[in-house]
Amino acid sequence: MTSLPDRSDPPIQVIGMGVEIGAFNASARAALEEAELVIGTAAHLAALPELAVEKIPYPSPMSGLRELLHSHAGRRIVLLASGDPLFYGISSTLLRYLSPDHLVFHPNVSSAQAACARLGRPWQQAQMVSLHGRPLASLRAVLQGNRLYVLLTDRENTPIAIARSLLETGFGKSDVWVAEDLGAADERFRHFRAADLASAEIEFSPLNVVILETRGPGGMLPEFPGIPDEWFSTGAEPGKGLLSKREVRLTILSLLAPRAGEIGWDVGAGCGGVSVEWARWNPHGEVYAVERHPERLEHLGLNRERFGVMHNLHIVPSGAPEALVGLPDPQVVFIGGSSGNLCEMLEAVWTRLLPGGRLVASAVTEDSRVDLHGFAGDREAYWTELSIARSERLAGQRVMRPYLPVLLMRMEKPL
Repeated sequence: MTSLPDRSDPPIQVIGMGVEIGAFNASARAALEEAELVIGTAAHLAALPELAVEKIPYPSPMSGLRELLHSHAGRRIVLLASGDPLFYGISSTLLRYLSPDHLVFHPNVSSAQAACARLGRPWQQAQMVSLHGRPLASLRAVLQGNRLYVLLTDRENTPIAIARSLLETGFGKSDVWVAEDLGAADERFRHFRAADLASAEIEFSPLNVVILETRGPGGMLPEFPGIPDEWFSTGAEPGKGLLSKREVRLTILSLLAPRAGEIGWDVGAGCGGVSVEWARWNPHGEVYAVERHPERLEHLGLNRERFGVMHNLHIVPSGAPEALVGLPDPQVVFIGGSSGNLCEMLEAVWTRLLPGGRLVASAVTEDSRVDLHGFAGDREAYWTELSIARSERLAGQRVMRPYLPVLLMRMEKPL
């Protein structure tokens, strides 16, 4: 992180406008009175006609803000933001190139907070989700039954589009509240049933916040680790195809033990059984799924969207080890498929694995088992073998059909 202004320059004041324009506290008013330059959206600048100071609209694209601030270094600068600048606001952009000690934030009432006030529900009970500039499918990553959510929307992710997604995932009975133009004279706050809203022809103001409380059978999205095999797209009969079985997948994830902030690789990801669950239950980590087979890649992409892990599951359409060259160094790696190239893959991964990192690899064939044992050698490793069987019907009777045993190896790289 690089600080653009000099240490002697006055700090940049970032003021939230709030849902009631002009409702500033004393410190925010003092910052505006002392400002030499005010930067904001056209609407925000127009709302402060009494300010006799130079005003500049935000650059488009926003990436130009860094150069704009640099060109006015040394002046007393105020940036106008919506609501609370530290809540899905401009703070994320500013903190990429400015140190926190050169920024002073003046939060105001955010639209999410105001919407919960209109509903009369404590907003700490709600999960906040921003769909602003994000794919609607990312909502699927967090949807669970009997939960309260507050959604920040945009022109694509409208209340009706959200209601349709709820209907598709088994939550058609959900309550949906739409708060429009909060703080304005024409503010509206309306309630709908998701199933009804999904087929409605209603125009909403683009300035809206959606609150929803999930109701309905659900059943299309997992609420606990261990996604049923038949829920994945594999191109084969449900529950079949190139997919780690649920019992094996859960053991793999427990051995990986992914943590927030970690970089992970799933090498030979197949249709995405491991990588999808990995990304879903560790939303603050990054997973790179490496797969080269075109048909498996297609289903990997479908599963990524189906379970909503759009922001932290990255598909790498190439083969290992060459595909690993451009990836960030990992703290945790799973090797699930090697196409007969396991020895080279293990060496390449071990070289890139960060000190203290975990490597988990699986083997089914005798050749791959030999490769795993040869790689481990005298190094300390944890070994486990899983033999599972599932019930099937044979001549009207229940039988247990065994699957091929899977050998799992876990190694930690010394610090």
